[in-house]
Parts: sequence; C-alpha cells; structure tokens
Amino acid sequence: MTPIARVLVVAVALFGGQALLVAAVAAVRRRGNIYATIILVSVATAPLVFMTGSLIVGQPLSMDGRLYLGLMHLALGGYLFHFRTLPDRSVTLRIFVELLLAPRGTLSLEALGSRYGVRTMIVSRLEQLQEGGFLSIAPDGALALLPRGQWFGRFVTGGRRLFRITSAN
Repeated sequence: MTPIARVLVVAVALFGGQALLVAAVAAVRRRGNIYATIILVSVATAPLVFMTGSLIVGQPLSMDGRLYLGLMHLALGGYLFHFRTLPDRSVTLRIFVELLLAPRGTLSLEALGSRYGVRTMIVSRLEQLQEGGFLSIAPDGALALLPRGQWFGRFVTGGRRLFRITSAN
C-alpha cells in the first residue's frame, strides 16, 4: 500500500471510530450536548491514538509520526464537529435538506419558511446557547450573556476586528 493510501485508510478509520464513539456516548447521554460530546471524545481518545499509533498504522512510528497521528485525530474531531453543525447552521444546506425531505422534492417559498424560517433558526440557536451555558433566557424573553458567553463573545469580536470582518455575509 502506498504511503498516501495508508494515510487515507487511517484517516477514514479514525474518523469512523470517532463518529461511532460519539454516537454511542450520545445514545447513553440523551440530554447531553452533542458538541461537547464530540470534543470530549476527540480529546479523551487522542492520548490513546498517540500511544497506539504503531498498531493503528501497522508499522513503527517515530515520535513525530505519533504526534502527527494524534494531531490528525484531533483535526478529524474538529471536522466531525463542523460536519455535525453544517446542516443546521448553514441556511443553504438546510434548504437542500428540506427540499430532499419534501414530498416530490418541491416546496414553495412559504412552505420552506414554515418548515425552517428565520424565527425557527434563531430559537434553535438560542436554545443551544442556553443549554451550553452561554446565555440565559428570562421568562419575559430577555437574553443575557453568562460568563462563558461573555468570554466567547469577546474572543469572536476580537477575531472579527483582527480579520476586519464587518458583515456576516
């Protein structure tokens, strides 16, 4: 097997293993946050990947090789995190999903809006942020950042300034 083919096989195996482990943990922790579960599985299994790298690859690995494999494992966990968020967070991908699930694969603009409108999207995200401990939602609907949300908001705002991002588009 060529080195490139070996890397691809190992990457697919690591990604598949993480996905299966995340699914198993999520099945046990039904009320758990899926994003936290993905991060937990990726980080918790990284030392195991580092220590057993030679077994995973099927040949002896140097320290650099094991570090590379561990970092690849963590990067694949990041990809799994991103892949999990895309269908819900990307409006374009969500339109594709809704059209695929629609009877005969067609929807009017109004029907699409009733299935997944801006209000639905915002409510879904606010609930996720509340569950993640980023903000609170008062009974009257008032939103307030919690310490975790304040920290993350400052981090994101700093990144927007650094990269001169003025629009969400």
